[in-house]
Amino acid sequence: MASMSALRHRLDAVSARELGRGARDAVRGFFDTPYAWILVAYVLIRLSGFYGVEQVSYPDTHGYFEVMNHPVWSTDFLAGGRPWTVPLLWKVLPDGDIWRARGQFGLSLVCWPLLAWAVARCLRPGLMRYLGFGAVLVFSMSFPIIRWDVVMLSESVSLSLTALVFAAWLELIRLPRPAMVIGVIAATLVWVFTRDSNGIMTLLVVPLVLIWAWRPGALGRGWALGLAGGLFAIFLVSFLATTTDAAKVRRNERPVLHVIGRRVLITPDEEAYFRKHGMPAPPPRVIAQRRSLAGIADGELPSDPATDRFIDWSVQHGRSALAQYLLRHPLKAFKQTFRNRQRLLAGVTVGYTAPNARRLLPQPIDNVAYPRGSQDVWFWLVVVCVGAIAAWRFLGAQRFWLVPGVALLLQVPHAVVVYQGDTLEIPRHAVLVAVMSRLSLLLLALFAIDQIVNWKLGRSGRMYDGPASAHP
Repeated sequence: MASMSALRHRLDAVSARELGRGARDAVRGFFDTPYAWILVAYVLIRLSGFYGVEQVSYPDTHGYFEVMNHPVWSTDFLAGGRPWTVPLLWKVLPDGDIWRARGQFGLSLVCWPLLAWAVARCLRPGLMRYLGFGAVLVFSMSFPIIRWDVVMLSESVSLSLTALVFAAWLELIRLPRPAMVIGVIAATLVWVFTRDSNGIMTLLVVPLVLIWAWRPGALGRGWALGLAGGLFAIFLVSFLATTTDAAKVRRNERPVLHVIGRRVLITPDEEAYFRKHGMPAPPPRVIAQRRSLAGIADGELPSDPATDRFIDWSVQHGRSALAQYLLRHPLKAFKQTFRNRQRLLAGVTVGYTAPNARRLLPQPIDNVAYPRGSQDVWFWLVVVCVGAIAAWRFLGAQRFWLVPGVALLLQVPHAVVVYQGDTLEIPRHAVLVAVMSRLSLLLLALFAIDQIVNWKLGRSGRMYDGPASAHP
């Protein structure tokens, strides 16, 4: 028995040495490729734009601090006034805005290269992979993205985790395997708890995964159903997290009071629908102070019994009435949202920027990497989608095209949820709509170009079999 135990220990030691040698060889191999030099250049450029930039806070920052100061397993942390992902990141970092900014910056330096790596693995080996890898990193250096790293709000973390979710889905669809099911669920969990609207996007993905479970292929039906169940569970938990007393005020009541006061009461058909479903007639104080209903509810402004009854109904039934109205009038909701596409797609151009923030890319390159206006996005939407559809129709497409394709389609309900869910700071709340739309178009363009390159090389007898099992 002693000799068997010694032999087992010897074999374990040999296996450990081989594993370590394999890891070292993989690292050396990586640094012998252009990826390493692109990545080093990327990190140095990003550092040049981050070092010395002033951190900035805003009134909403205090809400994240309040949640951060509660114990991690408490209801006030997990279902408090703000979703818990940003407070959790800040909680594990040393105290101070400089450390919080460094944490957000570090997360960005991890997530965007992971997405670039996942995109490269979907492309033809060689130049196309290097171009795809670099294109994603250049996109992530555009000013509308890097500006958030020093801002003490949720945007920087949300954008970084969006890149991580894209990367996880690309890897899962490119080469389905159980490990990536777990990866997608884990990435989605922390992503959903950066913004409540992300939970709605996750719910909309569940039916698509159930279709996949019907014909799961190599992944297996059990894992596909597990993925659908995990995503639905994340949505359900995120919804329940907004129903506690601590969460209702900031995450439910104030937004719906803004919507009722600033939109419903000046839109006759919406007001008629709400009145039909129980909303009291707005008393004189509500009419006069309709833009400040949240201030009345918080006791910051005077009230009266009729106003209290109106506000009580609004906070108890306003969200459900709004949801029913949107579901029963989808065309009206879409038209109203579409008319405000500039606010949703242009992103934040004023405010929410450090006084000494620096651009990393020259202005012309920055504008190409991240088109600014909604008209620019519309132009590239037409060009890229027509090109991608033509490539798919005549040359075929890879299954991972579904990731940017579905993400792009989901930005329609995403925009509706963001626009209809509140009336304040819509451009900031729509940052993910703006970034995900542009990012999806970039990935679709890369995949379509790659397909055309494969076709061209195929005609010359150098056809590439496909990226599904290849590694850069």
